Amino acid sequence: MKMEGKNNIQKNQKSGSNTAGILKLVMTGKIFVSTGIQKHLGYIFFIFFLAVFYIGYLYKVESIVQESKRLNDEIKSLRTHYIHVSTELMRKSKKSEIIKQIQDRKLTLKEAEKPFVRVKIK
Repeated sequence: MKMEGKNNIQKNQKSGSNTAGILKLVMTGKIFVSTGIQKHLGYIFFIFFLAVFYIGYLYKVESIVQESKRLNDEIKSLRTHYIHVSTELMRKSKKSEIIKQIQDRKLTLKEAEKPFVRVKIK
């Protein structure tokens, strides 16, 4: 039982030193000079390019979503404004409202007593 514990400790120490060794190789740049990594350098650059492309794509999509939200808010605002202006126009175009405006401005206009007659030309 004690031997198994020592073996596990030794394995953990080896893996820890292995990780530290790999980290040291990466930090010094010696890992890029070794022949094993040079074979896969094209693949590594391809993965790096895909990662950069993916990040750029996500930023672009996020900006499109924000622009879409802004435009939807603007559409809602313009629709509200349209309804308000349309209601005002309908109110101001009523016959009673027109007569009231004519009287307020003291114009000499009068309401027609006879209905208009349509003239047909042959």
